[in-house]
Amino acid sequence: MIAFISALFGVTVFCLLIAAFHTNGLNQDNLNRRLASISGKSIEDVVDEEMKKPLWERFFKPMINLTAKFFSKYLYSADDSKKSEQLRKMLRQAGITMSIGEYNAIRLIVIIFFAAIFLLIGYMLKLKKIMIILAPLLGMYSAFTIMRFNLTSNITKRREKMEKQLPDILDMISVNVEAGLGFEQAILHVINHFEGPLVDEFTITYREMTMGRTRRDALVLLGERCDIEDVKSFAGAVIQAGKMGISLKNVLRTQSQAIRQSRRNKIEERAMKISVKMLIPMVIFIFPVIFIALMGPAVIRIIEELGGM
Repeated sequence: MIAFISALFGVTVFCLLIAAFHTNGLNQDNLNRRLASISGKSIEDVVDEEMKKPLWERFFKPMINLTAKFFSKYLYSADDSKKSEQLRKMLRQAGITMSIGEYNAIRLIVIIFFAAIFLLIGYMLKLKKIMIILAPLLGMYSAFTIMRFNLTSNITKRREKMEKQLPDILDMISVNVEAGLGFEQAILHVINHFEGPLVDEFTITYREMTMGRTRRDALVLLGERCDIEDVKSFAGAVIQAGKMGISLKNVLRTQSQAIRQSRRNKIEERAMKISVKMLIPMVIFIFPVIFIALMGPAVIRIIEELGGM
């Protein structure tokens, strides 16, 4: 009887999977046939190219998109929403290229997974009913906190990398402009010879300028995407130089020197804070040992004297 029920359950799951993915499979087959007819390749070659893609693109990303579409009524994804705009900005600053719907779907999956894990742990530890009820809530809160912390941590790390890379990139742009290149050509030279998150942002800016967006608008968007005061200052200086007809090479040289001085001041400020931060481990770990070494013999002597009385 148990074997029959297991087999029936397996057949049911199989039928449900076929019903769920049958339409999607037909659409994919039709797409592969059209691609094969356009490219002149056989359908086997197109399928082989599809199978060479990473597992994330072949399986997980379509599943996340389906989840995002299914829960689109419950996940805030309105374009005019302040939360949606703030989340989009944070994803952009963290260097995450996925959409808001995909990120919300991943976050929902992680929250459900943590809730199930905490519920299972509660049953395994044989906790009280109230604790078993609170365990999934704790798991959901933990998952949300971890996702939020991971996003802010990625933003901080990426911003630090951009701040570290900014003086070198500005020096290269300044040298290229002084050598006779235009501002756009200088940015293209930097893009071809540097790598990093700041170079990625300059790549977006260069593409926007080549596609017809004005230099002013492209630089303003660059400052908003990076959200770094030095980058905003650089963008504002270049815009002002173009508006007032000032020599761009002098502006770039001045901005490079000012940013290096600003970075030097920040390093000195951090160095001056070290002495204050060292007080905490000294008070916790060093001072008690010193007190024990100094006062220990005296305390022992006092105890012996009082015991002799």
